[in-house]
Formats: sequence, structure tokens, C-alpha cells
Amino acid sequence: MARYILWRLVWSAILLAFIFTLVFFVSSMTMLRYWGRPPYDLHQEFSFTVTRFMDYVHNIITEWNWGTRAGTYPEPVWDYAWRHMVVTVRLNMLALGIYLPVSIILGTFSALKQNSLFDKTVNTFVMLFGSIPHFILMYLLIIALAIRNRWLPYNFPGFETPDTSRMILGLVIPMIALCMPAILRLSRLVRGEFIESQHDDYLLLCKTKGLTGGQALRRHAFRNSVVPIMPELTPTFLLVLGGSFFVEMIYGVNGAARLMFHSVLTSCPSGGWCPQINIPMTMAMTMFYASFGLGFALLVDLIYPIVDPRIKIGAKPTDT
Repeated sequence: MARYILWRLVWSAILLAFIFTLVFFVSSMTMLRYWGRPPYDLHQEFSFTVTRFMDYVHNIITEWNWGTRAGTYPEPVWDYAWRHMVVTVRLNMLALGIYLPVSIILGTFSALKQNSLFDKTVNTFVMLFGSIPHFILMYLLIIALAIRNRWLPYNFPGFETPDTSRMILGLVIPMIALCMPAILRLSRLVRGEFIESQHDDYLLLCKTKGLTGGQALRRHAFRNSVVPIMPELTPTFLLVLGGSFFVEMIYGVNGAARLMFHSVLTSCPSGGWCPQINIPMTMAMTMFYASFGLGFALLVDLIYPIVDPRIKIGAKPTDT
């Protein structure tokens, strides 16, 4: 296990370094070309970017200096960005804490009550709302629940608001928009696996050894039905993380999405958006999203043996 974790960390570091380098070179050379005048000198652009890249990496390694945020109150980029990153992390981890248990519960009970009114109702409800893209569902919820009926806030009041009840109400719309596609994806998988496991021969063996039908389902069928969703957790989490970008922008959540957007585009005096890549902020946001996704993937792998002790992460085929 320790060897596997070490290798995963090494490969994650290599991947992050590749992403960091690629984004920096593309961003820097793009802005040099955008603000430059023809004739363009590709060799000069590349040489300047290499020098700039080496200086930037040196500042990060030696001083943890990612650059300074320009504005009325200049401050280190990472210090400013971190406050927004925390909001995005809290939003996505809260969504994970909702859609994962809800998916398992709905999938399990739908399988136990296969083809019943409950099963059909759950499948119809989840299919209806889970098939709608995040941003469209957000607009529908804001119009129906916030603007028309005024039951919920039409923008997010923030995690730091002193009014806890308003903060909780402000989480309803983004949680629904983020969780429904994930619940659709995972609950259907749990339902299918649980239905299939109910007809396996090992359950009959468990009953012959004295277990009741309910005990056999809880101790064996349930666990074997949950294990197959583990490989789907990472892509589902990344799907929700990508959806949170639109949810944050639409619902006014002061998270990483807004910084990511404005690090590439800025408002023009004449109206609309103008390309203005803020390289320090772009690099900080890129590393945040990439590290968040890779870190969650590693966490899922570490949870495998807890869900099913028969699985040995990092073991060779000859290991026993």
C-alpha cells in the first residue's frame, strides 16, 4: 500500500508539472501573440516564455511566490485565491456528502422493491431531473423557486453570512443542481448491481448456513453492490466539479470559478469581454482544480480496501 501511494504521488506530481508547464506556455505565448504586431517571431516568443517560466518556477520553489494580484489592494495571488478555493471545496464536498448516500439508498430500495410504485416513481423523478444539464437546471430552479415564488434566495449569501438559516436556504438550489445528475448516474448503477446480486448462488449458500434473507442481503449483497460504484466515483466527482463552475457563475457563488473566468477574460470599456490572461491567477486556479481532482482520485483508491477488504490496492497478481 505504501509503495502504491508513493508511486501515485510521484505520477501525480509529474502530471501536475506537465499541466503547469503546458498552461503557462500556452497562456504566455498566446498573450504575446495577441498584443504583438506582425511580423511574429515564434522563436523570440518561445525564448521569452522560457525565461519567464524559469523565473516564475524559481519564485514558487524558493519563496512560494505565485505573483501579486493587481488592484486597489495588492496581495499575494495564492493568499487571495485560497479564500475562493475553500468555497469551491466546501460546495463540492457538501454535494458529495449528499449525492453519494442518497444514490446508495435510492438504488438499494429501488432494487428491493423492483417494479413497484416506489421504484417507478424514483426512476422517473431521478431520470427527469438528472438528465437536465447543470446550468439549465439552475435557471429553472432560480426562476421557479427564487424569482417566481420567492421561497429561496436568487443568489448565494455566502458561507460566512451570520444568518445561518438564509445560508442553508441558499444552498438548496446549487445542491439540487449539482447532485441530481450524480444521483442519476450512481443510483441506477447500484440498483442494477443489487438486482443482479440477489440472484447469485452465494446468497443461497449464506441462507443454508443460517442467515436470514435480510441478513444475507445486508452483509453480502449490499457490499458487493456498492463496490462496483467505486470506479465511477472519480468521474462522477469530476462531472460535479465541472458542473460547479457553471453553478457558481450563475448563482453568484464567490468561489474559484469566478476567479478562473476573470483570469482569462476581463470586461471591456466598450462592453462585452476582452481576452486578458492573468497568468499568475490562471496558474493558481489550474493547479487548484487539477490537484483537487487528482487528490480525490487517490482518496477513492485508498477507500477501496475499507469497502471490500478482499481488494488489495497496489498488490501484484502473485501477492496473496
